[in-house]
Amino acid sequence: MDEDRYDDDEYEEEDGEPLPPKVEELAQAPVPTAIKGVRACMRCGIIKTFDQFLEHGCENCPFLNMEGEFQRVNQCTTAFFEGQVAVMDPGESWTAKWLRIDQYLPGVYALSITGQFDRDVEEELESRGCRWRCRPVGSAPLMS
Repeated sequence: MDEDRYDDDEYEEEDGEPLPPKVEELAQAPVPTAIKGVRACMRCGIIKTFDQFLEHGCENCPFLNMEGEFQRVNQCTTAFFEGQVAVMDPGESWTAKWLRIDQYLPGVYALSITGQFDRDVEEELESRGCRWRCRPVGSAPLMS
């Protein structure tokens, strides 16, 4: 068997044309780099590692200013979530529409999130007219 048969060059665009915008966007989707220690943004539900939130913040919620802010990442993310779904095309996905994440970027999202923002963060989100997905412990589930 030829060892060079699965050379990386085989998968490059043959005619040198750029990738379609949807494919390029998907290639940039933030996905968790580890299985352990993942957290969900309490506003949008995207799942990443703590270090990814610390390094890049939340791509859907840049106004939460998590990038480089250890305490802010702890305030705005939680390890208490249930289920996860990978969304490749949020605008076309019925699951994304059902979860109300169809305006967000492609990525891995929590199905339900348990947690509560600090009052100052809630006030900031309310002043921006933003909704959030996390629910306090013991509250009724969103999906009924």
